[in-house]
Amino acid sequence: MNTLSRVGFAGLLLGLAAGPIHAQTNGFELQCMSARAAGRGCVTRAQPDLPTSLFRDPAGIAVFTRPVLEVNAAPFMPTLTFQNAVNARTEGARHAYPLFSAAYVGRPIGERLHWAVGLEPIGGFGSDFRLQNALLSGASGTPVDYKSFFMAVKVGPTLAYEVLPGLSVGASVSGVYAQIREFQMPFTMAPSFAQGMAAIPQLDPAVYGPLFQQFTEMTAYGDSKGFAGLTWAADAGAAYHAPSGWAVAASWSPKRTIRLDGGTASIDMSAQFQQMLGAMVAARAAAYNETLQVAQGVVMGQLAAAGLDLTEGMSAVYAASTDLTLPMTIGAGLHAPVRSWWALSAEVEWRQWSRAEATMPFRLTGGDNTNLNLLVNGSPTNGSFAYPFPLNWKDTWSWKVGSEFTVPGGYVLRAGFLSGADPVPANTVFIAFPAIATRAVTLGVGTQILGFPLDIAYVHALSQELEGNSVHSLMGAEYVGSRTTMRQDVLTLGTTFHF
Repeated sequence: MNTLSRVGFAGLLLGLAAGPIHAQTNGFELQCMSARAAGRGCVTRAQPDLPTSLFRDPAGIAVFTRPVLEVNAAPFMPTLTFQNAVNARTEGARHAYPLFSAAYVGRPIGERLHWAVGLEPIGGFGSDFRLQNALLSGASGTPVDYKSFFMAVKVGPTLAYEVLPGLSVGASVSGVYAQIREFQMPFTMAPSFAQGMAAIPQLDPAVYGPLFQQFTEMTAYGDSKGFAGLTWAADAGAAYHAPSGWAVAASWSPKRTIRLDGGTASIDMSAQFQQMLGAMVAARAAAYNETLQVAQGVVMGQLAAAGLDLTEGMSAVYAASTDLTLPMTIGAGLHAPVRSWWALSAEVEWRQWSRAEATMPFRLTGGDNTNLNLLVNGSPTNGSFAYPFPLNWKDTWSWKVGSEFTVPGGYVLRAGFLSGADPVPANTVFIAFPAIATRAVTLGVGTQILGFPLDIAYVHALSQELEGNSVHSLMGAEYVGSRTTMRQDVLTLGTTFHF
């Protein structure tokens, strides 16, 4: 079978790959997308056979002395559940998204300069639920959509220079494209974020003042979509590959913020306003011994005098943008050939999520509803609004170990284990950022079919549950005591060709 035929056969097999998956992640970043790496615990640094590690181990491409191509593919199918005070354990809808990575290491330039180019998905998150909301579902109990989908991909070149035999340094400058296809769910904010709300209790301070002190959060329904952004990222590292096969490598990637523009967002505060209006009517009727009908007429007159036109409703459409930040990452890896047929690998990584995901700012402009403009900004002509979703993520460490055995018959058997930490604290648990798997066992096999090299890896994440704070949540009362679970099973197919 010639090279072109084998490449075509590879594409066919990879296109037919199927299986349940939610990619193993740290925060929203993928641990690995290579079938070879996944089989041995997702160890990616200091490995002698991973072109797709060009961004995590840029100096490592110097180990290749002739051109090589690696291609990997897998479907993306998260399985999530959620429960809280008003929802029994509910499984989210399942969607399949393709994941694909590829890297090509070219022929060295001279004796010491090496180059490569690659593409890989670097992260993502998503959820899709129909849930009850204590305010928005109303008396009819109509379920509300909770949906999110984010992805990011990295593409670009890497250069490595062999300083001394076996010792190399490397760097990459790559492009990063990210998008938020949809971000659709209720969100809450403190009343202090709505500057114009402070004027309403002053319509009758003795009656409405004590009432509004009871409103500790405001709930709106947000439906935003169509965000996209492009930035650049950098990676740098050093590696040493000894003639005996031992290897060590370390790399550093700085923090990079991706500004996502071009989105649209609709914000609906109708349910919250109706609740507020009903409470004002009831409070006035009790204070002045009026019928509800009379009290309602007076309250609506007061609101109209304050500038609210209730015929316009309480929903608006905005232009929207937001930021997502890739954390600074430092990692180191080891490859140790124990025997000619047996090798061990290990890796440790640190991600500075605390500087990357403290908040997720949503910036809204051009609001077309004077009522919302008045309530939010105190001005009917100011249609801008910025809300920072509080995340307060924590820095995380992860470690990985893997083993590889060459056995008779041309098979390579792989196994590994990886363990990390969830960066999400209990008081900012949020359904848009599902629970993160922190531990996983991995298996893999390498073989050839009709002369075609094939690597298969299976990753099984151990059961993981993320529980919301039992007392207070910065994301809203509906997340107090909530439970989010994630099941992760990953099947990845890959191939590597040497030219």
